[in-house]
Amino acid sequence: MRPMTNMRLGTGMRGGTASGRGGNLRMKTGAVPGTSAGTQAAFLPQHNISVSDRPVTGQGIAGMKASVGPGRQVQDSSFYIGLLNGKITDITKEIRKIKADMDTMQRDAGQYNQLERKYESLLKEVRNLEGTLADYNLAMDKLRTSTDPQEVTAYQANLEARNRNEAAEIDKVFLMKEQRNQGTQELEMQIGQVHQQAEAKIKQLEPAKLREYEELIQRSQGLHQEGQMREQELDKMRHKIHELEAIVRGSGMREEYNAEERKVQRLRKDVAVLEEDMGIAQMDPKDAHARLLDKVKEDNRKTTELESRCKEIDAEMRKCKRQHQELQTDLEDREKGNVNKNDSHKYELLFQRDAEMSEFLQNYDSQRDETLKDQEATKQTIVALLEHISSGIGSSEEMPSAERLEEMKDEVSFKTKQLETSQQTMARLQQQRAKRIQEMQKINTLDQKIGIELEQLNGKMVSMKDEMKGFEDIEGLRGRATFTKDELEKLREKYIARRGAIKQQVAGLSAQVDATKKTLSMNETSKNLTSLELKLRHYEQNIFVMKEYVETKGRETDFESLKTDVMKMCGNLNEKAVEIA
Repeated sequence: MRPMTNMRLGTGMRGGTASGRGGNLRMKTGAVPGTSAGTQAAFLPQHNISVSDRPVTGQGIAGMKASVGPGRQVQDSSFYIGLLNGKITDITKEIRKIKADMDTMQRDAGQYNQLERKYESLLKEVRNLEGTLADYNLAMDKLRTSTDPQEVTAYQANLEARNRNEAAEIDKVFLMKEQRNQGTQELEMQIGQVHQQAEAKIKQLEPAKLREYEELIQRSQGLHQEGQMREQELDKMRHKIHELEAIVRGSGMREEYNAEERKVQRLRKDVAVLEEDMGIAQMDPKDAHARLLDKVKEDNRKTTELESRCKEIDAEMRKCKRQHQELQTDLEDREKGNVNKNDSHKYELLFQRDAEMSEFLQNYDSQRDETLKDQEATKQTIVALLEHISSGIGSSEEMPSAERLEEMKDEVSFKTKQLETSQQTMARLQQQRAKRIQEMQKINTLDQKIGIELEQLNGKMVSMKDEMKGFEDIEGLRGRATFTKDELEKLREKYIARRGAIKQQVAGLSAQVDATKKTLSMNETSKNLTSLELKLRHYEQNIFVMKEYVETKGRETDFESLKTDVMKMCGNLNEKAVEIA
């Protein structure tokens, strides 16, 4: 077939042009002469093909892309089955991901329990090492202060006597315990006899009453078993709660919860401030002015309290920094091998702080109970204030008229002035009364004071006269003074001689002490003590870090406040839903 025979002209093609001459078709872009590309160009279907989709352009050699249609026109059951299968696949993947996260959380919880057990064992070891270190420190303290061995022996004897007394007390307590156990056994035997007598009496009852008694016994046993089952279920629930809390502690959801809770609290404060501002804006100018003055005074008071609190915290920080500097200096001196003379004082301070911490831990329960009582009293006060506010709101509906209000204000101002005048008069009269009472007391005690002073003066006169008799013997006074002077000179010479001897003894003892210190520095026990101190410092640091971690996680898992707020919000929403319904 000839190229142009029975061929319909394409859009935009003119007859008689080069494209219409037989055998001389114009080559399209990318068409090689002699191929069928030029012959098929005229009857290809017209499509909206963008330039970027052309096969050979600046985009490179690429095949023509498939056109994107309007989508599936018929949505039959297979379409929905495919869609459902895709969703099921996504859900399955999400479930696997959640299970993997749960496995990770459980492993973390197991690791946490292992670390907690390890922490307890290390804490016991640290306490044992602290006791050993305290003994070593006491021995070193006695050695540094050159304590007399007799004093150490006396101290040891005192400790032995105290231990014997404590052992005797323990034995006494043990004997008392045995006596109590014997008394308990006797009481149990008596109780058993009473039960036997009761059973004998019960067997003598009538058949109806006996049957009723047996039914009550069976019911009591059933209730006891049910109570045990409930306790077991409660233990299981507690165990499950502990596991869930451990899982929550290991996840990062608690941090998000704390952040959201802080955000909610901040928004609530903003809402409260805005409500207060709206209330002030709706009040009368005088009342609003008074309210603003009260608010400014309250803000000033809070600012003053915060400033005082900041000063206290600054003082505490300075104190802590000073203590830290002292401890740092002490550690540096120990690392250099220098031992200060104030080590004993520092050890005493450390023991004192340890005692204070122990006392705080012992009194923690009582302090917590007092705090809970204060919180309960505060809650009751808040409830009373809310009742008072509600009663005030109810009475505000019966407000007087404007004229009556002005009359009441004038009456209040008049009575206030009268009250101030009366209070001033009363205060002045009370001051005068107190002054007169003091004068009367002075007058009543004046006679007694005069008599006492006369007796004292007479006694002084007698003693002075006796002393004057002694001063009349001048020669005797001189002789006694000379004798006293000679005795003092003898004592002075004696003490000078003793001082020289003591200096020689001190020099010898100092040489012995230096030699002992040198020997001690080369001893293995001293080196072991140093290594034990380093280990103890490392353990203390680990304990502190773990305590901080435990406290942080404990604060993160405190969800009671948010739970209460959510319950309140749910109650309010339920009430509103009931009202709307």
